[in-house]
Amino acid sequence: MPRRFPIWAGDRPDSDTRPRRSTLMPTLADTAPTCVVRGLSFDAVTAALVRGRATVFTLNMMHMRLLARNPEFRESYRQASIVTLDSNLLNICFLRRRMTVATGSDLVRHLSARRSLRDRSVLVIGNVTREEAGAVMASRQLDVLRPPFGFIHDPEAVEAVVAQVQAIAPDVIFIAVGAPQSEILALRLRRAGLAAPSILACGAAFEFVLGKQSRSPVALRRIGLEWAWRLAGNPRRLAGRYARDAGFLLSMLGPLTRLARSGAVKVGGLQLQFRQEAGVGA
Repeated sequence: MPRRFPIWAGDRPDSDTRPRRSTLMPTLADTAPTCVVRGLSFDAVTAALVRGRATVFTLNMMHMRLLARNPEFRESYRQASIVTLDSNLLNICFLRRRMTVATGSDLVRHLSARRSLRDRSVLVIGNVTREEAGAVMASRQLDVLRPPFGFIHDPEAVEAVVAQVQAIAPDVIFIAVGAPQSEILALRLRRAGLAAPSILACGAAFEFVLGKQSRSPVALRRIGLEWAWRLAGNPRRLAGRYARDAGFLLSMLGPLTRLARSGAVKVGGLQLQFRQEAGVGA
């Protein structure tokens, strides 16, 4: 029998949200599997999440590094229906500010401020209490599931999470357990047959919205230095990660310098195509 984790008890989407694609940047023809990183408005992403069946990831430099070395993480990205850009650094330095940047925390804040899910049932998977999740996200029904640290490496723990999500049957799932766990769990939920709910892999978004972690000043975000603010605030936890990200960036410097012209870069056999778009279904 699968182990059960604490749940705080708390509609059903009815349409597919897979978008038609409009290209404003050139693409690179290739035989590699492709993931489109899309510049979308917050309202467009919100509409997709509300309609259901959307799997939304937010690409940053750490994710690109993980794509290069983790096959299951790479497959999760390949199957995601919407991938947004979560890196001002990439946008400013390599894409010439062509893309709309939509981070997980900004998307959660947008959903919260507009009470977009007030008529939907919501499940939050992460290290938050029901009270904290409720303070962020108004919903018709709210559940919180808190799996143990490192659960993604324990098949029984993953099975328990999947079974409980199936039992809850929410309309929208926020997976807030960090990369690569969030994205891999999203993939495994889809493989288990959970097609109807929308899923947003949002990392530490709830902690940012709750004020448990602080965002950098807007001025630093505009010049791509949010990472420096976070590193200064928590060097012990983030120094190793950012050092690995910097090493990966240097190893990819050649392809990245051609990104603004080509609109595409290959990472670990997966081709990322960057497209600024007007909206979902436009």
